[in-house]
Amino acid sequence: MGGRTATPENRAQPGRAFGALRHRDFRLLWGASLGFHVSNWMQQVAQNWLLYDLTGSALLVGLNGFIRTVPFLVMSLYAGTIADRVDRRKLLLLIECALCALTFALGIIVLSGNIRVWHIYTYSVVTALFGAFEIPAQQSLLPYVVPRADLMTAVALNSMVRRGTQIIGPSLGGIFVAAFGVADTYLINCVGYAGLITALAMMRATNPASERTSEPPLKAMVDGIRYVRSDPLIGALIPIEAVFSVFGSFNPLLVVLARDVFRVGPQGFGFLQSAPGIGTVVGTIGLSAVGDVRRKGRLMIIAGVVYGLSVIAFAFAPSFPLAVALLALSGAADFVRGATRLTTLQLVAEGPMLGRVMSLDGMSTRGLGQLGGFQAGTLSTWVGVHWAIAAGAMVCVVAILTVAWRVPAVRDLSRTGHVVREVDGGDAPPIPPSRRVSTELKPADSTD
Repeated sequence: MGGRTATPENRAQPGRAFGALRHRDFRLLWGASLGFHVSNWMQQVAQNWLLYDLTGSALLVGLNGFIRTVPFLVMSLYAGTIADRVDRRKLLLLIECALCALTFALGIIVLSGNIRVWHIYTYSVVTALFGAFEIPAQQSLLPYVVPRADLMTAVALNSMVRRGTQIIGPSLGGIFVAAFGVADTYLINCVGYAGLITALAMMRATNPASERTSEPPLKAMVDGIRYVRSDPLIGALIPIEAVFSVFGSFNPLLVVLARDVFRVGPQGFGFLQSAPGIGTVVGTIGLSAVGDVRRKGRLMIIAGVVYGLSVIAFAFAPSFPLAVALLALSGAADFVRGATRLTTLQLVAEGPMLGRVMSLDGMSTRGLGQLGGFQAGTLSTWVGVHWAIAAGAMVCVVAILTVAWRVPAVRDLSRTGHVVREVDGGDAPPIPPSRRVSTELKPADSTD
């Protein structure tokens, strides 16, 4: 498969429905990620349940997220510079092998009955350090797995893997914990890691050698920050994601709602965590079927408002079924907002800076998302679980509306000119940086 030269005619060609699945490497990555994320959600349910059993404190459950945040944030930007200078696929392969070994070790400790809270916290710190490399390596590799025309569907499908598997993963985790206990979920997750490692080993796509750099790491990090600050669009999208991550993250509080409010046990807790995944699948089908969205900025703003309002309603839901439905709605809205934002970042960021941009974006999502769980748990001790969730969602609504008002580059995204990378898909070498063109954010060349 080869990429066509960018011309006005083929730049205007829209992405095809589910076009990313036409590419071998993407199919490998996506298929293996499905199984891995199901097992990973099972482990998260088991781990939160285990922490609450060991501590009896929502604050200490949330503290696990805070403990993950600090090393992740400290390491992320440096990890982005590494992702910009090495083979991203091989880097990702090494990371997944290390995470598999760590998960297996913790599973053995749990199985032995000698598990302590500090074991879980230590595991969280070490895996967060590796996770800081995982995000920029994976996200900056994706645009070289599919062409620009299929990037929107690739991001949608890739994002759906983690969120969409919430439909079955947490539910299976809750059922598994109730039936067999916590330890086996860690070992099952190792099987998921093994599938992902195999797929990465079989893939051929990677970033081109011409985009690697030998500049000092400190200078590379400073250059990455300056680059993000100099671009009005990227400089707005990453901070607004940070706000949503800190104030829109309340996952640790779901175990409190399941046990103390709705009284539905581990199975109900699993269903609460699964609910946003239902919405994610709906959002994935919609975005993937469209292929590309021209009014990306307006879509992000509307989805952000819908997310915040649905979470506020969820916080005061009088019944368990209504709570599940509102969580599903919030999951759909949050997915649409996040997938559109991530597609935009991958389209407008220059190739040599993509790893650093993705590392900063990872800091605003996975890194600060863990901090968000800690702030929600802390606030809940003062104002209660319901008001803690609602207050955070209101901050998100105010933040997205403020950006819509103050930053035209986001509001009028489809009319903003940026340097858009021309990348090839499938199994051929990517198009080099010299072929980048300045154009609107609209679909470009495609491959067959």
